[in-house]
Amino acid sequence: MKILNKNLGRFPLGIWIALAGLVLIFLAWFMQGYSLINWEGAVKIGFQNESFTSDAVERAIANVERGIAVADILWALPIAIVAFVGISRKKLFGFVAGMMEFAICVYFPLLYVFRSGTESVVVLGVLILWAIPSLLGIIGLWSNRKFFT
Repeated sequence: MKILNKNLGRFPLGIWIALAGLVLIFLAWFMQGYSLINWEGAVKIGFQNESFTSDAVERAIANVERGIAVADILWALPIAIVAFVGISRKKLFGFVAGMMEFAICVYFPLLYVFRSGTESVVVLGVLILWAIPSLLGIIGLWSNRKFFT
């Protein structure tokens, strides 16, 4: 794990990995934001699975998904912004917010992994784009925890 402490310019490698993970996470929140603006458009391009124009069960699931999207935008997006700014400025609050954000982004892909009926491409996407980078971000931040003042 010493390689994660090796300085590459302004930050150690582990911090760069965490920042890159946060950039990928911003994509998730962008997709959730787009879903709130144009839900049916998000369904068409694959950002969401359930439609409000289908049967009653699918509409009910879509309402749950919309609630999750609202929570993501109100809770997780601000944490990601605070994490990115704090880590960039080498502040302890950035470390804490980063760990919180990465924990969220390990949890929410598991929702798709264990939900029946989720398409395998969605499962693969959330694992590659958020779960794995978040795990690497946690490891990168933790190995450089003394970096933050």
